[in-house]
Amino acid sequence: MKSYVKIALVALIILIIGLIIYFVWSALATPAPETLVPAPISSELPTIPSSGGNNGTSTQDQASGEQFVPVLTKISENPVFDFWTDIQTKETYYLDPESRVFLGKNGPDLEISGQNLNAPNFIELSPSGQRVLAAFGDPRLPQWGIFDIIDESWRPLPDGILKATWGDNSDTLIGFVKNGANINLSSINLAQSQPTYKIIAKDLRLEDVNLKSLSSQNLVISENPSADYPGRVWNLNLKDLSLSQMFSPENGLIIKLSADKKIVFIFSPANGFRMLNTANLGLATPVPFLTLPSKCSPDSAIIYCFVPENLPENAVLPDDYFRKKTHTSDVLYKIDISNDEVSLVSLPGNAGLIDAKNPSVNAGNLYFINLYDNSLYSLTIR
Repeated sequence: MKSYVKIALVALIILIIGLIIYFVWSALATPAPETLVPAPISSELPTIPSSGGNNGTSTQDQASGEQFVPVLTKISENPVFDFWTDIQTKETYYLDPESRVFLGKNGPDLEISGQNLNAPNFIELSPSGQRVLAAFGDPRLPQWGIFDIIDESWRPLPDGILKATWGDNSDTLIGFVKNGANINLSSINLAQSQPTYKIIAKDLRLEDVNLKSLSSQNLVISENPSADYPGRVWNLNLKDLSLSQMFSPENGLIIKLSADKKIVFIFSPANGFRMLNTANLGLATPVPFLTLPSKCSPDSAIIYCFVPENLPENAVLPDDYFRKKTHTSDVLYKIDISNDEVSLVSLPGNAGLIDAKNPSVNAGNLYFINLYDNSLYSLTIR
């Protein structure tokens, strides 16, 4: 064999051996493909963090990313019996236990009327929002007066009015009026300097009741609530004087109408708390909590309700609460009637204990009386 052929064969063998070594080495140096291991799946369902009543958490604005921090402010310097808002000016007034009228605001309160009318037991704002009907003294035979926000003065009403409510305007009352031995349901015209009376129903004897106009032709008559006996609620047609029962008698039955008369808030120990449409008494929206009508704002679209977290098991409702034998510790809920959405509203960390009465929305604030100190507060809301 020629020498150059031998050299070529040796070179070829060396090349083949080199290629084999290269491929084997490459295979050993390449890392094995990574195996993806699925993340472990928890057997527990996610939970919503508890907001609590007074934990100071704020509401997140998802659109802007900003946090809304509610602010709670005490705006009365004196104990408060009740309060109201002027519909036109949006100013908030309150009546103290001595019947003095103050303008509630940040800073020193402005005394509007210092007239002492002794022991207020009832107030109701007129349809125009410019007058306040009030009863004083013995609830069984009270004295009545009307406070005019524009004139900033009281106008006393004649004796003999036992119960009264506003009619369909601010110049008309509907009430039970004592006339000798008779008690007549009458329309009371306030347009003149001396009120005049027109009898609607003669000697209509319904004792221990409250009145509320539902419309120009319908008057709601409800018995005072007590856990000791079944209370009744009627609708009196003022045109034909037909009397129909709105609800079956229930012990401790309480009702409250919204400002526009579209919603009735109702409570009884047996059936709990409900919001009903006044048109057909059907359910307006389901609510997953128990509270009293006096703890809900008188709205019919967006409603705010203070809700007791815990009530004593031995409490007799509503009697013990009205007699102040028991207090509540409230959280706050917002109810949107349009979509049945119920959400918990966070309260500031400095809120302390709240036993709320008569909450009312005005100009981006929720006003309410805290029965722990009988003061008027405002809470910023959205």
